[in-house]
Amino acid sequence: MALSPIMLTAWAVAEIPGLHIDGYRDTSTAELDRVTCRTSDGAVISIASPMTAEAAKIQDNEHRVGQLLSAGVRERLGFDVPHTLGAGLLGKRRVVVTEEAQGQPLSTVRDVRPMLPSLALALASLHSLPTTIVKRDAVPTKTALDAVREAAGAIDRAHQTTRVPSALLDRWDAAIEDQELWQFVPTITHGNLEFESVLTAGDDVVGMIHWADACVGDPANDLKAIVGPLAPEVSAGFVTDYIAHRGSNDRRVGHRARFLSELEIARWLVYCVDNNDEPNIDDAVKMLTNLVAAVTDNPAMSLGASPVKPVSLLVDSPVVAEAVTEVAAEPYVEDAPTVVAEEPAPAFVEDAPTVVAEPEPVVVDEIIVEAFFSDVEPAEQPRSLIQPTVDASPSAESSAPEAAPAGDDPDRPREDEIL
Repeated sequence: MALSPIMLTAWAVAEIPGLHIDGYRDTSTAELDRVTCRTSDGAVISIASPMTAEAAKIQDNEHRVGQLLSAGVRERLGFDVPHTLGAGLLGKRRVVVTEEAQGQPLSTVRDVRPMLPSLALALASLHSLPTTIVKRDAVPTKTALDAVREAAGAIDRAHQTTRVPSALLDRWDAAIEDQELWQFVPTITHGNLEFESVLTAGDDVVGMIHWADACVGDPANDLKAIVGPLAPEVSAGFVTDYIAHRGSNDRRVGHRARFLSELEIARWLVYCVDNNDEPNIDDAVKMLTNLVAAVTDNPAMSLGASPVKPVSLLVDSPVVAEAVTEVAAEPYVEDAPTVVAEEPAPAFVEDAPTVVAEPEPVVVDEIIVEAFFSDVEPAEQPRSLIQPTVDASPSAESSAPEAAPAGDDPDRPREDEIL
């Protein structure tokens, strides 16, 4: 049975003390019964009940991240994220009340350049959070080795389509073999950052939404959404600001972000081929062809360090010896500590500012993420509320269609479904 906006708002007012709703609008989707309301104190809340197992899973993941990024942590971030106000049952249907972050999506801004300094600071703040605040497997954790394996797998699948230019395959294979490129410390990441997920007010980033894919992993996964669409000279300044704010030794994060943004096109091609979508296959192949033209002999689009200069081994000799080949680094050892190369890689852009030294560690009060709804007040519900209350067979969730690899909308690689 569908839950009407009146039913949802009446339930929320009855269950959450002090909640006064001044107005509402129906924002339901095929997978959610949902109403968005404005409260008497100017906040925007959503009251939602999932109708499918997939929607329930997304709601669960976003709730866990809302608990992870508690009020104290949000103060350190400097921007807002959605967080749960209450949850419970309406009949046999689960209902969750969420206070939403407010702002203008960056995707609707004509010129994003004035917002880039604030966005660099926002992402640096997120990636600087200590991973010790993540408890009880609240979000997935991925190592640097996991990142290499995922990228290599994407390249292999793209190669199997026989539609990727050989020059790109060589470029990507070289990036996989570049061990220095993958020397990073995993951080707390948004996991599926798009311009639609970033909320702004004026020139400032004031919020981030759509946290269902948050994880501890490669920070370059967040930066790729910014580096990919922008001109190299613009994205280079953004990466420089980001590194300066973080004070990180991950100097190759910009190269890695560009590499991952290119792999998104390959993943889109694979998705279209798997679904026999010929019009979009042609579109993906065209994008890859344009990418080859853009990166060929273009230092600004490089994925690595400059070639080693020839070194003369003879004194006062007009003959220049062959370039000395660098000794390859030791092979990866799973779970080995990250080692930063003693010799810094060439700057990402010319005249880039010196990277700020590693800051003193910030001590954050340990936050223990409790089980779903265990901290929700004032609704007191039995522990069984952890389980989705969707009427579905035991195999419903396992049979749900796999999500598109680059955003929720399968038609394009960068479009998300906004809850």
